[in-house]
Amino acid sequence: MNKFDPHSDILALDFDGVVVDSIEECLVVGYNALAIQQGKPDRISQLDELDSDIIHEARRIRNFIRHGQDYVYIHYALQQKISIENQQDFDRFMTEHESLNSEFRKHFYTERARFFNDEPETWLALNPFYPGIQEFLEKYQPKDQLYIITTKLKENVEVIINAAKIDIASKNILSADQKMSKPLIIEQLLCDNQLNPSAFHFIDDQVDTLIQAKTTGVNLYLAGWGYNNKDQKIKSRNEQLCVLTLKVFLNKFRS
Repeated sequence: MNKFDPHSDILALDFDGVVVDSIEECLVVGYNALAIQQGKPDRISQLDELDSDIIHEARRIRNFIRHGQDYVYIHYALQQKISIENQQDFDRFMTEHESLNSEFRKHFYTERARFFNDEPETWLALNPFYPGIQEFLEKYQPKDQLYIITTKLKENVEVIINAAKIDIASKNILSADQKMSKPLIIEQLLCDNQLNPSAFHFIDDQVDTLIQAKTTGVNLYLAGWGYNNKDQKIKSRNEQLCVLTLKVFLNKFRS
């Protein structure tokens, strides 16, 4: 691992699966989005309203998702009793049902916005910080060298950050989407800050995202405490990516 200097280097973090554990919120929203898409009245506000077997399988399959609408695909696969054992199975299932992608995406983000607006306290409680992360962010200096790069809506991230009274400038919270990917955001930050890639450190919990970001030349790390499994950690190491535990992350990057 390259040495890290918080005063000269940039630290960029994914949000879901690195800063907060949003799996319950995303699975609740995904369940409701599928119900809406299918014209059913079912709605839940807590994950434990579902059968325990469904919860267990949904948590396991979550390791294979890359985008918000993939949570809807999780519930659709479970509803159809499709066996999903690995990334290839999940990708194949989504490809077979590609025609639903835009509709699933629309319903997922619309339902997330409704949940966020109508039940803000419940929504917030379903997005807890990982142990030690809130304190890490509170104490991190200098804050202008700290960025959030996420597919979560910026507005949602800011609500969570502000509720915890963490001072991160709005301009340092960057939302990736289909037009502006995480690697493109990283390249833009390198350009804007006239920074050598060796002085940029990016942590994400999705190995495929990190593989795509290898073209940037920056330091890349898999958040081993996030949404990944043993096979994905092995894949990361085979790709020469550093896999961090939460303890190692907190020690390496504290300012």
